[in-house]
Amino acid sequence: MKNLTIFLFILSTLFMACETDFEVNANWKEVTVVYGLLDQSRQQQYIKINKAYLGEGDALQMASVADSINYNPVDLVVKIYKVKDGTFGSVDTIGFVTLYDTILEKEEGLFSTDENIIYTTPSNFFLTNNADEKDYILSIYNKKTKRIVSAKSNLIHELNLDIPLSKPMGFYSPIPAPPIPMPLEKSQTTVNWYHAKNGKIYQIIARIYYTDFFQNDTISNYIDWIQPQIIYDGSTEMHYTFKGDVFVNTLANKIKNTNSNLIARRLSHVELFFTVGSEDLYTYMAVNEPFEGIVQERPVFTNINNGIGLFTCRYNRSHPMSFPSSTREGVSIDLDSLHFVYP
Repeated sequence: MKNLTIFLFILSTLFMACETDFEVNANWKEVTVVYGLLDQSRQQQYIKINKAYLGEGDALQMASVADSINYNPVDLVVKIYKVKDGTFGSVDTIGFVTLYDTILEKEEGLFSTDENIIYTTPSNFFLTNNADEKDYILSIYNKKTKRIVSAKSNLIHELNLDIPLSKPMGFYSPIPAPPIPMPLEKSQTTVNWYHAKNGKIYQIIARIYYTDFFQNDTISNYIDWIQPQIIYDGSTEMHYTFKGDVFVNTLANKIKNTNSNLIARRLSHVELFFTVGSEDLYTYMAVNEPFEGIVQERPVFTNINNGIGLFTCRYNRSHPMSFPSSTREGVSIDLDSLHFVYP
């Protein structure tokens, strides 16, 4: 009974303590939010710079106001330095470029679409296709508050493919001499490449092109077949295998017969899009994956000094491939309901 009395006394004290008034909003502190991916396969680089906002009222409503999330571009000096063996206190600068602000269209959402301010490099920026061992330092100087936000990244080296130009992407065994067995047996295609230095995560998108034929018109279309992410395991040589049954199921699920005037449809070709991400990009994506479990707290990853966000690198490359006649014919047999024909 004595223990219960003590427990009730402590509980009543806690409830009384909860009646004390307090301010939800702490004193305002400038927090710069930065997102940028350097990619030497692109002519221009884009950096997104925003500020965290704090105030009374509805947070979603504040997010829809441009002034709540955007700096005045007049107040910011944004530069990217190319350095050799650089650290944030002492750098051997090889060159630098000043970014300028522009406005890009943004899809509707929670945040303001009135002024989607992006900072971009000139088209003659000094990133090259053949990445070197230099570092790139992003510097954001706020002339009004005298505050400097910075981050550092290297580049991912060029991705070298080991795919013969004449190699087709086949998903059915080669057609034997007549009579042709029905149905054709499905096969698979493996693509090979060499690890790109500084890369950690790979993803391939197979863009499959096909042509729709109508009475008085011909329309080219495509679908994107997105492959699972591949994590670098230390091997110099890397590969990925595309399976025939998954290929056919993807066509069946993504292509619809929505036009009653469609006469025929033919498979055209495929283009592989390789994207390589850095170690920091991999970590950032892993930390922000959908979380399952009772405990919803997750670590916060940022590589921005004096701010939050991500400044790192990625590399993109594409490679076209043809479909052999066996795959074209196999698709026309298995997906005749979608009006695929051969030849």
